[in-house]
Amino acid sequence: MTKSGQARFFRRKSASWTSVNRHARLLSFAAAILSVGATPDPAAAYRTVSDSPGRDQQLSAAPAMVLTGPSRPPQAAQRPAIILAHAIVVRTSPAQGGVGAEDIGKVDVWYDAGIRDAFAALAVVSASGERVDKRDAAIDSADPSHVSVSVNRLNPGKYTVRYRALSADGHLVSGAWEFEVRP
Repeated sequence: MTKSGQARFFRRKSASWTSVNRHARLLSFAAAILSVGATPDPAAAYRTVSDSPGRDQQLSAAPAMVLTGPSRPPQAAQRPAIILAHAIVVRTSPAQGGVGAEDIGKVDVWYDAGIRDAFAALAVVSASGERVDKRDAAIDSADPSHVSVSVNRLNPGKYTVRYRALSADGHLVSGAWEFEVRP
């Protein structure tokens, strides 16, 4: 092989290794994020493709990770500042499938985390399909995970409460639960 042929061969090989290294770093970072309880090197999240080694640089090891498991709870500094998960209903009043009073006054829902104000909604509908709430659903200013809506005195019967909320991660969640008012 001639010198120019060798140079071309090594340039191609070097370029392919740079590409492999980029893919390896991306996969390593993705695996770290997906690992339960794993904390990747914080600086790794801010690296760009231009930070990857060039032809003349040596390959570096993947960022170190600290693994935590059931035997050792995560330290406060290791917990993420924002939990990226959909909002989940943790409590309702009246309870799902429960019994409410005729003069209940309001219907409440609590989520596992604060929600955004833009799409918060709560509607109470009678068995005949008539909306019986006062259409004043609001997020509690003291507790952003709590939403309530006022209702007039309710007649005995079954009611469905429909909820909709924009969770912290930007996903819209919705659902419904039923309760009953007995004489």
